[in-house]
Order: sequence, then structure tokens, then C-alpha cells
Amino acid sequence: MRILIFGASGKTGYELVRQALEQGHHITAFVRNPSNLKIAHINLQVFQGDVTNYKLVTDAVKGHDAVFSTLGAASPFKYDQSVVDGVSNIVKAMEANGIMRFIYMSAINVEESRRNAGLLIRVLGTTLLRTETAGHEAREKIIRQSRLDWTLVRSAKLSDGKFTGKYRSGEDIKAKGIAAGISRADVADFLLRQLTNLSYIRKVPMVMY
Repeated sequence: MRILIFGASGKTGYELVRQALEQGHHITAFVRNPSNLKIAHINLQVFQGDVTNYKLVTDAVKGHDAVFSTLGAASPFKYDQSVVDGVSNIVKAMEANGIMRFIYMSAINVEESRRNAGLLIRVLGTTLLRTETAGHEAREKIIRQSRLDWTLVRSAKLSDGKFTGKYRSGEDIKAKGIAAGISRADVADFLLRQLTNLSYIRKVPMVMY
């Protein structure tokens, strides 16, 4: 498939790009600073741009089969309106170009799923991480109101651990301890599986160990 990835130079985005290339997909990585993406591959095209620029987003979206977003605020302690505006641009550009499959990485600390995240994340989601939570909730709202075939993947607390392929996913799973966690490599695996798994279209699965 031809896949466009927003947030490709972030830690989870990097894993998503790497695994997608291993699977033989043709990837366009939308990044603000190409030097931050430490991957070179014959099937990788780097598109430099800013998600707040609608024209650039539209130019990037054209010709793809599916779009992923692992975008997040630069700081988890500050609300970033530019990322919210960027997701709005992505949705509008996809609708305008008839590209329907959108897979967005959200976070389990949003209000709707926070009760399943474990005691620690339930507390942090409304205190230390309240601005990160608000950002994801605002972006989820934009996506839910779209005509796209979206999947919102609510990830547990991310780590830099290795790929295991042994994780739980579903709309009603719960943390086994005080804080649900998962590696970025395993989240990337689950995200990519949504290209062929149609059971979560317009649904909101969680993913955790």
C-alpha cells in the first residue's frame, strides 16, 4: 500500500515507518525537519512540511491508500493548538481527495477510557497530563465528526521496550496493574494491522499489555 504517516520523526512514528517498510509498503513520511528521521529506504519518500499548512497537507495526502497519525504535542504539559489544527487539516484534505482510511494514535488517558487505564493513569490524566489529555480529546472529536473510515487507537503508557507481539487489544479491556503500559514497537504493530483488520473501523480500541 501507499501510506502517509504524520508524526513520522517521533519515537512511535519512527517505529511505524520502520515496520511498514519491512512489510513492503511504500511510505511517505510527513515531517517538519527531515534530519530528525534517521531512516533511508528505496520505498521511503520524505515530505517536508507543517501540518498547520493546509496546502502542504493536501499535496502530501494525494495518491495514498491510507493515512496514519502519531502526532502529539511538543510538551505533554502544554496544550498545543497547532496539532489540533493540523489534524483538522488532515481530515479536510482526506475528505477532499476521497482518501478514507485514517488511523490515529490517541491515548488511554482520555476521559472515555481512563477508567480502564489503572489507578496511576486515572490520576495523571486529570492532573499532570491534563493538557495532553485535552489535546487528544479535541483531536478525537474532529476525527469522529468526519466522514472518514477512522480508527482511534488509544495506547497505554508508552515505553521504548522491544517488540513482543504479545499485547491485548479491544474496546473494553482493563489494566492489570496501577498503570497500563506498552512498547512503541508493539503499538506500531497494532496500528499497521488496522490496514487489513476492518473490525475497528469507526471504533476506538485500546492496546496494552
